Amino acid sequence: MEAINALHFFPTSKPNRSSLPTSKLYLKPAQNLLKQPNIHRVVSITTPEPSPMLDQNHRPINITTNSNPCNDQLQEKIQESVTAYWDYQFLFVSQRAETVEPVQLQVVEGEVPSDFPPGTYYLTGPGIFSDDHGSTVHPLDGHGYLRAFKIDGDVQYSAKYIKTDAQKEECNSETGEWTFTYRGPFSVLRGGKKFGNTKVMKNVANTSVLKWGGKLLCLWEGGDPYEIDIENGHLDTVGIFDLINRHHLQPEDVSPGGVNQISEDAKEVSGDGGGGFWDFASGVVKPILHGIFKMPPKRLLSHYKIDPTLDRLLTVSCNAEDMLIPRSSFTFYEFDSNFKLLQKQEFDIPEHMMNHDWAFTETHYVLFGNRIKLDVPGSMLAVCGLSPMITALSVNPNKPTSPIYVLPRFPDKVKSNRDWTTPVEAPSQMWVLHAGNAFELTDQRGNLEIQIHAAICSYKWFNFHKMFGYNWKTGKLDPSFMNARNGQENTLPHLVKVS
Repeated sequence: MEAINALHFFPTSKPNRSSLPTSKLYLKPAQNLLKQPNIHRVVSITTPEPSPMLDQNHRPINITTNSNPCNDQLQEKIQESVTAYWDYQFLFVSQRAETVEPVQLQVVEGEVPSDFPPGTYYLTGPGIFSDDHGSTVHPLDGHGYLRAFKIDGDVQYSAKYIKTDAQKEECNSETGEWTFTYRGPFSVLRGGKKFGNTKVMKNVANTSVLKWGGKLLCLWEGGDPYEIDIENGHLDTVGIFDLINRHHLQPEDVSPGGVNQISEDAKEVSGDGGGGFWDFASGVVKPILHGIFKMPPKRLLSHYKIDPTLDRLLTVSCNAEDMLIPRSSFTFYEFDSNFKLLQKQEFDIPEHMMNHDWAFTETHYVLFGNRIKLDVPGSMLAVCGLSPMITALSVNPNKPTSPIYVLPRFPDKVKSNRDWTTPVEAPSQMWVLHAGNAFELTDQRGNLEIQIHAAICSYKWFNFHKMFGYNWKTGKLDPSFMNARNGQENTLPHLVKVS
């Protein structure tokens, strides 16, 4: 699960792949490094053995019994369920301590390969799930906990919370006490304010890590990245790194080979792009979201891409109001190795979609249209603080297909007769969770084929209310959400190739 563990390894030199061993390495922190969490443990309960039965002469009677295979299988399944449940809880144990000064990890089995490439392995994910006043939060609302494993013969470990504005407000730096005040998009506070709490956009920087242009950034789905100081080795938070809003593309700013791609062709969609009424609705919703709920005008997706051929960083953002109106605006940005903006394109699509990940090729951006709709009853409960804000949305299964938008990356350079506003309709409902590899193939006739590997699930399985198996009513996590009835295994997340 990417939101639990978004990890990157940044070597300082290229490895000799042929010389790398395949042995496993097990590491554990030095003794007393981490405080043992106060969590429930599974115990085994047995009944005492009965006294032996005696015959009339007071001699023991030997009784031979055969175990019932059905009962044994039932007990085994129960034990497996209990073990799975508690194992899943242990994935989300709150980390109350930080390891500011790097410490050396002890090798308990195997060894660190002598020719293992030196570098640092960064891992970010939610670190706190319950406060000191009875509130729990969804894993996606947990504050970002950044860990670093510096590998150079040995392994040095350090860990620290990313000091976002929300983290500094909710954690007392002197006492270590946590008090959740932000609702977050996926949670309902127990000990905090419910009705009238407009503090929804809780930037926790817990989703992905980016090292680019000499900077280390921690990203979140819905806000600006936070920059981390990696020079002093203490993982100190520098502050917000405004990646997209501070860049205004001017002709003199475009590097040789760069393209100013804010053309009318890029902005327009069939006709007025679904304008008219929805332009009016957008104008009404924008100031409410930005002024009351403090949502940024553009929501930066936490998934970025690296084009190694052109040495570019690619990112994409959505408009805040796209969550509520049936159209979607996507802006693609391409930066050089020093964060200089090389090009920017805007695409308006007349569909209500939610995108978490995307793909790109040499000449195209690829968007998978996860169709959503506004849930009016859920919206009313969410505004009243009686359910998470995400319950204002639900998947939209009204169409039996799934749209895939193939958008031109360099329309001024690569000519195509294809109308990008018309999506490719995949013949089934597939909710795309993550995109993997994507590439282009050209046949002898010049026809272009694009192939993408992606992780998808069924619209019937995906549920905004139960992501990660979190029950916001009880604050518990249930791993059975990953179970499927016989014959319905394909509804669960799985890998596919889309051509």
